[in-house]
Amino acid sequence: MAACGPDVRLWTLQPDPEHVSWVDLGGHGGEVNWATFSPDGLYIASASDDATIRIWSAGSGKSAFHPLPVHEGKVTSVAVSHDGAIIVSGSEDRSVRVWNAYTGVPTIPLLRRHTNWVLSVSISPDGRLIASASWDCTIRLWDTTSGATVGKPMRAHTDFVVAVSFSNDGHWLASASWDKDVRIWNVATRKSAVGPLHCQDLVFTVAFSPDGGLVAAGDRSGRVYFTRTHTGEQAQEPLHANASVYCLAFSPDGTRIVSGWHDNAARIWDITAGQCILVLQGHTGWVKSVAWSLNASVIGTGSDDATLRLWDANTGAPLATLRGHTDAVTSVAFTSDDQLVISGSGDRTIRKWDIRAACRLSESKIIPVAELVSATLKDGWLMGSSGELILWVPAEYRPYLAVYPCNLRIYQCCVVIGVGNNGLHAGLDWTSCWRG
Repeated sequence: MAACGPDVRLWTLQPDPEHVSWVDLGGHGGEVNWATFSPDGLYIASASDDATIRIWSAGSGKSAFHPLPVHEGKVTSVAVSHDGAIIVSGSEDRSVRVWNAYTGVPTIPLLRRHTNWVLSVSISPDGRLIASASWDCTIRLWDTTSGATVGKPMRAHTDFVVAVSFSNDGHWLASASWDKDVRIWNVATRKSAVGPLHCQDLVFTVAFSPDGGLVAAGDRSGRVYFTRTHTGEQAQEPLHANASVYCLAFSPDGTRIVSGWHDNAARIWDITAGQCILVLQGHTGWVKSVAWSLNASVIGTGSDDATLRLWDANTGAPLATLRGHTDAVTSVAFTSDDQLVISGSGDRTIRKWDIRAACRLSESKIIPVAELVSATLKDGWLMGSSGELILWVPAEYRPYLAVYPCNLRIYQCCVVIGVGNNGLHAGLDWTSCWRG
């Protein structure tokens, strides 16, 4: 249905024209250019000159969806539970959130006890605990189910704590700080058990080897240090390159490590030989996050260039470039089944991507967002393959398109429009009926 003026009017038709009734769906601040029912008639979508899309309940005439509770600052870190069921995010708004990985809906209230930015989050292997590191120089543990804090804040670092990581057995927690120290904590007692382990410069990242025997840390001087978990002894000479090390991830078998550097590249190292064996080049900004899939075949890298890239872990060949974020991709994590990759960004969003779909699109030389903008989004209109006009997308919503292979986008937005193999979707509950 079409409409003009600032309101949408919903009519109830009766056999007698003199007794028709209507409900005014007020709320738009400009001319309403377009409105339509969902296929089952339960919802109405309207688009206006006020640069908004609104979703209404056809039964009540009320706005159907409200903004999701999300972060109010940059998303600095995300982690995925081992069973793939939950996503945890940390933000510059000083909070930690826990999300349902399938729906993007928060599972518990906002976790807000830090007094400064949350820079890193990690989930214990059993999924019961969350660790968060902050600019307030503390580490906190949280109960995943209730959101309750576990014990008092862990204080030992004297500067910003920028990274935390659980060991695979869940007994240990490693932390990295700008005080140039790495510490290893006993999770049960929440006390520093090993360390401090001194590095030459500000430490940006820390990671456990799969067997828990080694802790790797990277610093601003371009060094990667290896320390034995139980003794705190240096395991071997540091790896070194002429660029700051922002992120690290061990291969699943523990023989290699991938590192992200401020020279716009990621490097894969043979740990025993202490040699760089592959350089992953393609980003146009600093590499801020790296992750290794559990089957060891794929590496994910996030960058200041606002892209997430996937690489063949054995050859270094690029597999896909995922575009959609509008700010630096600060965190990358694979789900336990290696089907999905999760990214967190300075644009305050978290995205979930289908890996196989991304690689297929890359093989066909189709870049999802670029294809949408250049081919199917023209002059604000979402267009079909034959050039038919499907939907007018107001300017403020165009950056929020959840474009295939991105199948979940967590953001504060009343309407999320998705374009995929199954067609056009909008909203939350409306998504399921539109797909049907």
